[in-house]
Amino acid sequence: YVINCAGSSSDKIAKMIGDDSFYIKPRLGDYLLLNRNQGHLTKHTIFPCPDPVLGKGVLVQTTLWGNLILGPTARDVNNPEARDMSDATVQEYILSKCKQLCPYFDPKEVFHAFCGARSKSSRGDWIIEASQKDGHFIHCAGIDSPGLAGSPAIALEIVRLLREAGLDTPANPTFNPNRAPIITPKAGMKGLKMGPIGKNDSDGIDEAKMASNVVCKCEKVTELEVVRALRRSLPIDSTQGIRKRTRAGMGHCQAEKDNYNCECRVKAIIARENNVSVDEVGGRPWPATSTLTQRWIDDDERATLEKRMMAK
Repeated sequence: YVINCAGSSSDKIAKMIGDDSFYIKPRLGDYLLLNRNQGHLTKHTIFPCPDPVLGKGVLVQTTLWGNLILGPTARDVNNPEARDMSDATVQEYILSKCKQLCPYFDPKEVFHAFCGARSKSSRGDWIIEASQKDGHFIHCAGIDSPGLAGSPAIALEIVRLLREAGLDTPANPTFNPNRAPIITPKAGMKGLKMGPIGKNDSDGIDEAKMASNVVCKCEKVTELEVVRALRRSLPIDSTQGIRKRTRAGMGHCQAEKDNYNCECRVKAIIARENNVSVDEVGGRPWPATSTLTQRWIDDDERATLEKRMMAK
């Protein structure tokens, strides 16, 4: 049995068994992320009038963590004009569109930018079905927005299709559907300690010491939270993996070396827990999908962002 859930490459996987019943046309979505001091500007997700082809448009919203986030764009990869937009044009588009929805945000507070690809299908809908070429080959393709919200129901449907195809799926009596949290809510700085590298570090055994040792100042991530993530069943070998689970490095300073150097701190914990050298631990990729010219932007780039917001 094979579940084809390869995102933007799911059509390529399907063709491996001669199934050409659909193709994927990725749609790029770019975002700009602003500091938390901008998050108060809206308590709701603000939508423009939707586009009949490209969907709901560029939004202004506050994240779960209190930042203001602008985007996404909708750049179809099969449209060269949209696909090949310069970084400057992408930023200008987002900032000018969002200014019409929320005129008072400060573009100089942008500190991160990223892009993803929605897996749009030629059928215009999600493809959750057994392949006509082989009943043991289950498609889970073209899952664009709101795929994350729909993922539990999608999983149940995939299980149903597998059973229908003949797979025996006995219940696992030891399965625990309740997953313990990794992040512990903080009451200000109560019980937390910050200091130079090494000052508050533990030996990986003393949980009380780990719980008080802050390894990411901006997000108040502790050593214990990093260790909890590492000691779960899914292996983690990079600071990017920890970043996605604990938010270490996701704050205002973006793991700046001259600030608290949290990426270095997290690397050391990963190396200790995995019993490897620090050199074997992966770091955050740069520039990855960012439209910013620097990981840690300077005043010149902030001024450029302000000009781009005013360009239209």
